Amino acid sequence: MDSLTLYFDRNVGTRLPEALRLLGLKNVVHHHSPRSQLGLKAAAGHTTLFDDEEPDDSWLKFVGDRGWFVLTQDRKFHRSGYENELSAIKQYRAGCFYLWGAEATTWETMRAFCRAFDNIMRAARETTRLFIFDVSRSGKLMPMPIP
Repeated sequence: MDSLTLYFDRNVGTRLPEALRLLGLKNVVHHHSPRSQLGLKAAAGHTTLFDDEEPDDSWLKFVGDRGWFVLTQDRKFHRSGYENELSAIKQYRAGCFYLWGAEATTWETMRAFCRAFDNIMRAARETTRLFIFDVSRSGKLMPMPIP
């Protein structure tokens, strides 16, 4: 997987990223990954990377500053009322992938992700940031306009 880091935000859940780690993929990070696992100092009483209530624009800065790629099932960044998040994606030149399967079972989501994996990795390596791709159930990537 080279040195690319895939960051799964909180709405993806923990099962998909954990399954990927169990399958041997390195550089898979989830919103609730232990800070110590990532080599970061944990604050007293706080062991995960982010709290559930962490604003999107805050974690987008953290992820963007590190050059990680965002995988989410939350397409809200393209809806009215979420201008702060879209602005953060632009400001931190994020590379984002909207995964299919927000309403699907974990198994179906995993199958869709596996079909898309090579395309995601190719796009992450070859596409200049700033970008957002919509990942279909069949594994195809469609570039999303960024207003």
